Amino acid sequence: MKRLIVILISLVCLQEFSHAQNNKPIPEWKEGNLDIIIFKTGRGDAIFTIMPDGTTMLSDPGELDLTDPRTESDRNSKAYPNASRYADEWIASYIRQVSPSKKPSFVDYAFITHFHDDHYGLIYDGARKSKYGDYYLSGMTGVGDQISFGKILDRGYPNYNTPVDIRTQLKKRNEIKEYNTLVNYIRYAEEKKKKDGTKIEQFEVGSNKQIVLNNNPKAYPDFSVRNIQGNGWVWNKATGKNFYVYPDTATYVPSENGLSLGYLIKYGNFKFYHGGDIPGVVTIGNPEYYDVESKMASSIGKVDVAIANHHGGRDVLNPLFIKTLQPRVWFEVVWSSDQPSHETLTRMLSKSIYPGERDLFATDILAANKVVIGDLIDNSYKSTSGHIWLQVKPDGSYTVSTLETINNKLSLKNSYGPYYSEKK
Repeated sequence: MKRLIVILISLVCLQEFSHAQNNKPIPEWKEGNLDIIIFKTGRGDAIFTIMPDGTTMLSDPGELDLTDPRTESDRNSKAYPNASRYADEWIASYIRQVSPSKKPSFVDYAFITHFHDDHYGLIYDGARKSKYGDYYLSGMTGVGDQISFGKILDRGYPNYNTPVDIRTQLKKRNEIKEYNTLVNYIRYAEEKKKKDGTKIEQFEVGSNKQIVLNNNPKAYPDFSVRNIQGNGWVWNKATGKNFYVYPDTATYVPSENGLSLGYLIKYGNFKFYHGGDIPGVVTIGNPEYYDVESKMASSIGKVDVAIANHHGGRDVLNPLFIKTLQPRVWFEVVWSSDQPSHETLTRMLSKSIYPGERDLFATDILAANKVVIGDLIDNSYKSTSGHIWLQVKPDGSYTVSTLETINNKLSLKNSYGPYYSEKK
């Protein structure tokens, strides 16, 4: 009997030790570092940036339609780490865990690349009603009910008619949920502006003065965020002016993806690009000007790290775009069984497009896609599942860490690097 008790106690102690070992401390932001964290929720995007002086930005907090049968099917990621909380609740919790601010429930900038559910949420029948205002909660509005934003940036404010009236287009296409979601978001933003003094601005293509360091900008003169593209406009690096990539709207109404906003972060020699779902491969039935990537590639130039446009789907990352950016590290925010596309992944990995090594990290490549693509995924990725944490030091060196959620807390899985940025 005594021996049995000793064995049981040993097993309990071993289990507790193993569990403690799994709860590894996450990377810590330090003054002077640029940290970019992609939170995995299984419901879309969520990218959190901590700038060198502690200024913070949340990009594209998405949440899919929870009433759509596809959301819980094998075609989509499962809620991560589980469905005990909504995606916006997980995102808000993660922000509080990693925020450098003395006010962990405050974020300086909230940024939406475009109005799709996986990038800013969707209002569906049964969505929660806010306790604080006349709006419903999902994605952006859900996070915004828990986290205060200093400034909100989107592609439509204040009239949401650029380059065409967004609400009218949604009605024409009979996208009623999407229409209700946009109206709900506008109502939320206006209430926050009136009650809390939140600033709301339309993204200014070409500007490097709209997203700036708020705490100690003089200490980091080599840090900047340049607005590259949005609403069909692209900043021309050579001339310093913007140009429009589409014909008049009577001829062609761009897709929501085609109007995505994108920015380039520079910190010394280090460069990082994020461009939403901007397209670059002309698919069947689309005109040549569907390809926006080729028109803006030269204004981005070589980068160290890039988030794959449109989740690495079949209509993005054309050879010219890849050859121009040549990232050492690719990130993919994926949640669907067709992300990434086999053809797109082949281009990303091709040494004939650009030489040298490249490391790939994805938030959640599904089993179905691994079966279809096979060894190319198995042999090409450092990680195919988990949160992703990029940490850039003032000297230009950087590391990438993968994280998981254990007992509702972020926990370190693995770290990769260091990598070193070079003058471009």
